[in-house]
Amino acid sequence: MTRYTRINETLVQADLNGSEELYAKKGSMLAYTGDVQFQGAFLAGGSIQTAAMRQVTNEGLQLMKAHGRGSVLYGYHGLLVNIIPLGGERLYVESDYVLAFDHQIRAGTEFLGNQGGVGGMVRGAMAGQGLFTTTLDGYGDVVILSSGDLIELQVDASRPVFVDPQAYVGHKGHLTTQIHTDVSWKTFVGQSSGESFQFKFTGQGTVYVQADER
Repeated sequence: MTRYTRINETLVQADLNGSEELYAKKGSMLAYTGDVQFQGAFLAGGSIQTAAMRQVTNEGLQLMKAHGRGSVLYGYHGLLVNIIPLGGERLYVESDYVLAFDHQIRAGTEFLGNQGGVGGMVRGAMAGQGLFTTTLDGYGDVVILSSGDLIELQVDASRPVFVDPQAYVGHKGHLTTQIHTDVSWKTFVGQSSGESFQFKFTGQGTVYVQADER
């Protein structure tokens, strides 16, 4: 399993032992030491594909695969880096916020309509992520980006969590999402406010939000 070390709030170091591979956002590699090779890849259609296969589509998250023995330093546009451990759960995260993940992690894309029909597509539009979201599941670490401090909100059966769509980054666990309309708040602040709508999460899991709204 790749070992990640958070150097500071905007940089993470990935150590490869020769038998490991990792995938990272294209353009995020800053420096490396050792014998490390890089190859273009992309995430689309529910799987990792090679750069050559990407010619058949313009969609997908552009990635670079790193393998070999050495250390690689990653960062992206000064955004904050956050290491999320997965113990078999599935992480849903906007593709813009995916920085790096181990090759043991199964990566894919999911149509938001599968997460509640029209409601799922509305959630995607409200969060600015379009009609698809990135899924990462398995055992290992995922490094995600945020434009402000990342806050973990625990959800359980007795405590649903309501999130401003503009602050949402991702979630993991067994959660159900719904669009929640706060009529009283909408009446108070006026219908033009985006905060009159929230994501409502119920079940058991974790929701990740960023302190800096987009």
